[in-house]
Amino acid sequence: MLSALLVYTLKSALVLTLLYVPYTLMLRHERFFRLNRLTLLTVLLAVLVLPLCHVKVPDTLTQMPVIADTQEVIWHTEAVIVGAEAPLPHGIDWRRIACLAYVMGVLTVLCLRVCQLVQIHRAMRRGCLWQQREDDGVTVYCHVGDGAPFSWMRSIYICETDYEQNGRAILLHERAHIHCCHSLDILLLTLVEVVQWWNPFVYRLGQSLRDVHEYEADDHVLRQGVSLADYRMLLVRKAVADTSFAFANNFNRSHVAKRIAMMKRPPSSPWMRGKVLYMVPLLLFTLVLSAAPVIEPLLFLNGEEVGAERVLQLPKESIDHITVLKGVSAKAVYGERARGGAVIFETKAPPVADDHAVFLIAEEMPEFPGGEAAMRQYLSQHMRYPSDVQRARLQGRIDVTFIVETDGSLSDIHAAFAGDTAEGTEVVVTGYRREGAAAPPTAVRDRLRSSWVASAEQLVSQMPRWIPARQQGRTVRARVTLPLYYRLQ
Repeated sequence: MLSALLVYTLKSALVLTLLYVPYTLMLRHERFFRLNRLTLLTVLLAVLVLPLCHVKVPDTLTQMPVIADTQEVIWHTEAVIVGAEAPLPHGIDWRRIACLAYVMGVLTVLCLRVCQLVQIHRAMRRGCLWQQREDDGVTVYCHVGDGAPFSWMRSIYICETDYEQNGRAILLHERAHIHCCHSLDILLLTLVEVVQWWNPFVYRLGQSLRDVHEYEADDHVLRQGVSLADYRMLLVRKAVADTSFAFANNFNRSHVAKRIAMMKRPPSSPWMRGKVLYMVPLLLFTLVLSAAPVIEPLLFLNGEEVGAERVLQLPKESIDHITVLKGVSAKAVYGERARGGAVIFETKAPPVADDHAVFLIAEEMPEFPGGEAAMRQYLSQHMRYPSDVQRARLQGRIDVTFIVETDGSLSDIHAAFAGDTAEGTEVVVTGYRREGAAAPPTAVRDRLRSSWVASAEQLVSQMPRWIPARQQGRTVRARVTLPLYYRLQ
């Protein structure tokens, strides 16, 4: 879950950079206030939504087979030699630390914004001389002192002196913020700031959005007949005032020099609106970055490609318990040891909500606590070559199959003798060959194999709890096969 959050915020940062930087180069100085505002809001929405989009496109270049064994999936591990001391994995998990730091930053910024919002609501009503509800649903709160005017949602904060001396211009400005729903823009910006708190571009974008808000409100005031010279003088006088309510729409928000310079700029040519089309190819590009190829599974049996009709000839009971994920290759499951005896096909996977479903292939397969190195050390300390089996000169492979439950416990443990020749190096126990000993009779050999298999089952049953498999963010049951090799020297 933490890793998914970290990937999400990195993708969001990429989308933010790709869409915001061209805006600063092409549209920031144009007098298309509403268009610029809509552009910045589109960027904010894209930052939140596009990383969650996964567009599937056909993959015509690469065909990665989906693999599931008719009986089992061999869990890959490395060589284990009895008596060898394998060190436990050590070191700092920087990915987990980064995820935890990111979550702490998210919570910190969120708490800060909530506190600022609470301060705004308290300031509206604390020390209020009078309040008046206008016909348009806006409530004006008049206060003592010389605080800077601001607005939030459908409320306006103004001090008594400003109301008496410059009430019309200030109220026109703050009403423009309210009627344009600038407070909702700030809420959307806050959500993006919480997600991208570590990214300096998000604060630059926030300043650009607040500048556009002020440009739009200033333009509304001038269109209502307020003198440009008087309004500029008012801005200069109020620039020395300050307010601690940075979350709200303040009358003296943004640099006064930028606002006055924007008022003096001549209207932009209508043809300049075409610059906003830069968003179209960049939005498509970000969608391509999140696209996932649709991979058609292939059908194989014993290493040879077969048709779908061959799958129908398999025993029904072996197909009902197979779960296959698209896009999982044979090499991903078996590594370089991919070999015959497996069938690759597509079946209907049991729903993740089904707690009784047993997965052969999951997004995250079960893992021994501490990883493969810890399992090697555990087996080196507890796995033994039975002495009576050595005296009988028996060697080979025993496959121990078991289910890792959702709590990590092991169940349905079954072992089977797989052959007299040790072909692999997954888990190897070395014994000593007794020269000159005669081969035991068949009956004795079968009895020894039975006790041998029982000892392998007991070895696995005494293992500690495993880290369970995960599918779509939920812990699920998964079947694991551990091959144990016994070899004489």
